[in-house]
Amino acid sequence: MSWLERIFRRRQLYDELGEEVREHLEEKTEQLMRLENLSRAEARQAALRAFGNPTLVQTRSREVWQWSKVESLLADLKLALRRLRKSPGFGTTVLLTLAIGIGANTAVFTVVNSILLKPLPYPQPEQLVAMWLHAPGAAGLANFAEGLRLSPSMYLTFAEHNRTFQSIGVWVSGTANVTGIAQPEEVHTTYISDGVLQTLNVPPTAGRWILTADQAPRSHEVVMLSYGYWQRRFGGDPSVIGRNIEVDSKTREIVGVMPRGFEVVNRDSDLLIPLAFDPRHQTLPPFGYNGIARLKPGVSIAQADADIARMLSIWMDSWSNGPGSNSHFYETWKISGAIRPMKQEVIGNVGSVLWAVMGTIGVVMLIACTNVANLLLVRAEGRQQELAVRAALGAGRARIAREVLTECVLLALIGGVAGIGIWEAGLRLLAAIGPENLPRLHEVSLDARSIAFTIGLSLISALLFGTIAAFKSMPAGYIAGARLRGADSERKPRTAARAQSAGDSASGHGDGAADQRCAHDPHAGGASRRRSRICRREPCADSARRDSPTTHCRCADHRAHRERYCQQTGRHSRRRLGRLCAECAYGWNRPCLEQHFHRGQE
Repeated sequence: MSWLERIFRRRQLYDELGEEVREHLEEKTEQLMRLENLSRAEARQAALRAFGNPTLVQTRSREVWQWSKVESLLADLKLALRRLRKSPGFGTTVLLTLAIGIGANTAVFTVVNSILLKPLPYPQPEQLVAMWLHAPGAAGLANFAEGLRLSPSMYLTFAEHNRTFQSIGVWVSGTANVTGIAQPEEVHTTYISDGVLQTLNVPPTAGRWILTADQAPRSHEVVMLSYGYWQRRFGGDPSVIGRNIEVDSKTREIVGVMPRGFEVVNRDSDLLIPLAFDPRHQTLPPFGYNGIARLKPGVSIAQADADIARMLSIWMDSWSNGPGSNSHFYETWKISGAIRPMKQEVIGNVGSVLWAVMGTIGVVMLIACTNVANLLLVRAEGRQQELAVRAALGAGRARIAREVLTECVLLALIGGVAGIGIWEAGLRLLAAIGPENLPRLHEVSLDARSIAFTIGLSLISALLFGTIAAFKSMPAGYIAGARLRGADSERKPRTAARAQSAGDSASGHGDGAADQRCAHDPHAGGASRRRSRICRREPCADSARRDSPTTHCRCADHRAHRERYCQQTGRHSRRRLGRLCAECAYGWNRPCLEQHFHRGQE
């Protein structure tokens, strides 16, 4: 039998099993009636004795088809759902509290994950670096926190003489006016040199990259479109490749379209325009271009900085600021390499702020768990009678704790699912009012890591407040109270008999009846006398500290009685004292025990 049949044909299988048991009993009954000449009732009883308990047989047969742990878990889930349906106010309050806490934490973690934890959307992003220079002697430039940028002559020197880079390029952002397509429009542009697209290594969605030949002086003017601009102005028409547009009064041919979400480092733009550097007209400055490079495999940033220091002398020897100028003047700036990873360049100093926000939201989640734990504790107080009855029926502490934890996990998971909706609303709010300088904001999305975080946070929250509720739901007092109530219920039918026995003793007939019972059964008389002297009063103050009935009691009052009993009788009976301690747990108090000790001396 396959596991699918066990799941979807379970009711049918149970019915067939019951029918088989009934047919077997009927056949056995008919056989006994025919062979042993018994009546139907007698034959039925004999068949049942031979077969055994039909219900027990069916239960054991079903256990062969069942997964006991799964069945028990499903039963706990059904019970938890039924209990939540009966208390909608409690369930709604807990779910809203958890949904807000989990949703807020999921939203912040999604931002942290998308900005800080996820790698940059480029192939092998660990090889990408931002080109910066450290120039403590540069007058007026040392105030820039980032450092010193590159000049076109530096770029040309580093691209030709480096030993540590696969590719290198420079870029700068700006604006341009586009005409010739409907209404004139001012757009954001990024001017890139040869090597920028090769360094980022992101293939275009349509067309081709800007090539080296497109960046030569007096070459054919070309341009590339961003995916957003392509969709907004051209409707995603693939035939746009090869068309011409006017950019700052220059006719440029559209040669390609970059994919959705592409950015040059952290700059979103509409157009990519090539930079055409003429080596014949370059000088040592200006230092205003952002540099990016891709390290060769196995090359560290320290090695790249050393390579930059080596090429600085080549740069000053290869270029000048004009006739009669001293190109080695820049040695006084004490220029050195200050290369840093591209991810650090993109993120900036926002990382510390996001981690601080993450910690603050974590405290909010802790407060939410505390509120839920308080609600569960109040609910546990109202379930004392139910839990005591279950303990009296044999439910262990682990079983009760598992039920409570299952309910808490169910609440937390439902709250986590509701928290996803709150995350969606929070993400829309962040996109609407978020700071413009927040990097990688368009990359914020719910991925597998964020979903795993939500599930993990839900389970941890359930264990956090569920453990407290589980401990509150299974104290020793519940079980002791259940036993006391069970013992009281057993004694109630005997109250009239005890009163009658006491009346008979007072009139002089009780002792004769007891003696008559003792003549037939010597143990019956002693048991009757003991029952007639039991006083149902409150147990001693330390009765909750007793061990199990088969071990020695640590009750202080009982220990004193034991010592006196041993001194008076000269007997040391742990078994008898264990029995007395067990009986004390069912309501015998100190006067009752004294009577038994005196009776033992007799």
